[in-house]
Amino acid sequence: MKTFKPRLIILALLFFIINGCVVKSLFPFYTSNSIVFEKKFIGNWIDTEYAKWNIQPFQEVILKENKKASPSELDDEQFALYNKYEKAYVVYFEKDSTKSSFLAMAFKINNQLFLDVTPIEDKEIDDLKNNLLYKIHLIGTHTLAKFDILNDNQIDINWFSSEKLEKLLKENRIKIKHEKVGFWETILLTASSEELEKFIKKYMDSKDEDKWKTDVEFNLTRVND
Repeated sequence: MKTFKPRLIILALLFFIINGCVVKSLFPFYTSNSIVFEKKFIGNWIDTEYAKWNIQPFQEVILKENKKASPSELDDEQFALYNKYEKAYVVYFEKDSTKSSFLAMAFKINNQLFLDVTPIEDKEIDDLKNNLLYKIHLIGTHTLAKFDILNDNQIDINWFSSEKLEKLLKENRIKIKHEKVGFWETILLTASSEELEKFIKKYMDSKDEDKWKTDVEFNLTRVND
């Protein structure tokens, strides 16, 4: 029987966080009060690099992965996940024969949509044991993306740039809890979710016209199912 559990997947992250180009956080960027569910995000998409994106509601996926018709049939662990991520999405990403999956949570601050994204992995991928020793030393983190629904068939997703964050910290223009971790001394935000939301609100009020300029941006176009 398949199980569906949040775990780290290395190949999944390489397409956009190599060299630490997006901001990472130990805690979610959202609180329960800011979570929203946007139905327009669901479906099949393709980006400008011809990568495929399949977006499904988390609750539907967990039932399918466990081959259950209703949540009451799930075991206690899976039922807890079903309820915890009731408004989340599973993002299946495929490019150049590499497949990966993510948990995405949409939330809204000052009428602006954002995505909190973390890597997940199902049991079939987890059965690949080659990188087991490597994987047990790693932990999944949260990343932040500005999320704009242009119309029913187009979406823009812009990840918050780590270069922008590093510059703000060096110039003492912001103060937020963080640590430098790992061989490359990557900045990892350690602030609470409440503090992160306050930071986002303050950052949105910034007069910096390039505050969302990033090397990690995607324009998605809906395709037929």
